[in-house]
Amino acid sequence: MRFALDAKRDQDIASRLAQIFEKACKKVSIFPEENTLIVKVCSKELVKFLQMYVEYKVDKNNQKEKKIVVGRDWSSNFQYGLLAGIIDSDGHVHKHLGTEIKTVSSSTFKAILNMLNNLGIVAKTKRRKSTENSYSKKDCYAIYIPSLQMRIYEDKIPSVKIKRFC
Repeated sequence: MRFALDAKRDQDIASRLAQIFEKACKKVSIFPEENTLIVKVCSKELVKFLQMYVEYKVDKNNQKEKKIVVGRDWSSNFQYGLLAGIIDSDGHVHKHLGTEIKTVSSSTFKAILNMLNNLGIVAKTKRRKSTENSYSKKDCYAIYIPSLQMRIYEDKIPSVKIKRFC
C-alpha cells in the first residue's frame, strides 16, 4: 500500500503514518519521488480492511466511485481515527481550527456525515457546482466543522493537521 503526500508540507503526516504502522509491527519505508513523499506499507490486514469497507461502484458515466461503508461495529475511537485520516488527507484546518473537508464523491460525503453524526459532531455542508476551469467536472461537496466544535473534539481526533495549531 502506498500513500502519496506533499513533500514540503506533509513530512509530519508521513512520520505519523509510519509511527502508526510501525506500532502495529508493519514494515514501512518513506522515500521522495519528485515533489511527493511516498509512504510504503506492507500490510495484508489493511488491504483486507479496505476490501471490506470500501466499495467501488460504477456511475452513469461509467466511472468508478469509491464508497466508504461505515461499520456498525466501529468504536468511537476508531471513527475519530478515521476522521483524523480524512482530515489529514483531504482536509484543511484553519488557524482558528475550523476544518473543511472537500470531496467530489457524494457517497464519501454521506459516509463522512454519517460518521460525524455518530460522534455527535455538528457540521455545515455545501454543494458547489463545478466551475469551468476546475480539474474535476463533478460537483464538489464541502463539509465545514466550525472551530467551536473542533475545540470540543480536538483531543479525541488524532489529526496531525489539527495538532499543528494546538
